[in-house]
Amino acid sequence: MFFCPHAQNAGCACRKPRPGMLLEIAERFNVALADVPVIGDSLRDLQAASEAGARPVLVLTGKGEKTFKAGGLPKGTEVHPDLAAAAMVLAA
Repeated sequence: MFFCPHAQNAGCACRKPRPGMLLEIAERFNVALADVPVIGDSLRDLQAASEAGARPVLVLTGKGEKTFKAGGLPKGTEVHPDLAAAAMVLAA
């Protein structure tokens, strides 16, 4: 399990929208993030995925609908109604 233990104002590299946590995961497991889906419901999730070179996937549940309506999604962001729908597409 990976998470950022720092306060929001700490300025760390691992707190979204910065990609540090995703880059640490890639380094630890010796994998490229080029086609790895990162699923989230906030713009910060998608920005971190995009900046890390991963595949941003927005789900419209939680904060996702508000995030979608606000616009400004990273280029190439996939949008799915919920986590189950995203999983179905990824598993296909």
